[in-house]
Amino acid sequence: MLTRLIARSLMGIVPEKRAATLTLLPDSASPVTVNVFNAWLKPMDAKNSAYGNLNLQGDETRVNIPQSELNPINNGREIRARDQFLIEGATYIVLMATLRSVRTRWECVVRKVLN
Repeated sequence: MLTRLIARSLMGIVPEKRAATLTLLPDSASPVTVNVFNAWLKPMDAKNSAYGNLNLQGDETRVNIPQSELNPINNGREIRARDQFLIEGATYIVLMATLRSVRTRWECVVRKVLN
């Protein structure tokens, strides 16, 4: 059985972690900016046409954000559709976000914004 302790320790073996700046758009307040240092990208399988309830166009990717970095003091932040990430100079818009792995990481399906 996967526990939170095991899930957190498994995040330590992810090879290419990146710093990211998240712009969260909550329902009733101004945007919140959060910096995380251990985000990682995970490509989508090109043959998939859907992921969950989301129809894919082929240019999406997944970004994983540790819950402990998004909410270091249990402040209740959530990643939602329309939020934005800035990773290595590229802007991504969130299409779908889900809290996974015993609530230890946010898995976000994102699309790169073309400038």
